[in-house]
Amino acid sequence: MSMLLAIFVVKWANEDSLIYRPLIQDMRLVDSVKIADVLDQERIDYYADVKNHMLYVNQEQSELARVSLAKIGIVIEYPLITQHTDLNKAYDEFIKQKNVEEETGKIWQRPWFFKLVKLVMGALVIIILILAIVRPVLASILYDDEK
Repeated sequence: MSMLLAIFVVKWANEDSLIYRPLIQDMRLVDSVKIADVLDQERIDYYADVKNHMLYVNQEQSELARVSLAKIGIVIEYPLITQHTDLNKAYDEFIKQKNVEEETGKIWQRPWFFKLVKLVMGALVIIILILAIVRPVLASILYDDEK
């Protein structure tokens, strides 16, 4: 039973779960069809909340989405959206925003942080299983043979 639990915890820790984050707060302010076409072309997971006029993208692909939209002149720094006709200006603004995010970003908002937490939790469960179940069983087997 403990081995099955350990296997389940390891599988759960390595599982990639889709976590969505908002990309565009008000879809009425932008060309939704153009944005959806770019996201589809780049194979970025997204969904639109039609009731609240919001667009969400997979957290791990959010940077790719922002870069792809900057290529067509739409620079997004949630919740602000800037549309440029000059693609060089759009790219420069995107790079400036990216540098500011890297300098001031919080560690728990990084895409790899949740995966690391799951792996650490899985390792702790396995260590507890070893100490609580496997070690006493081995000790009883070893000491039983000596008697």
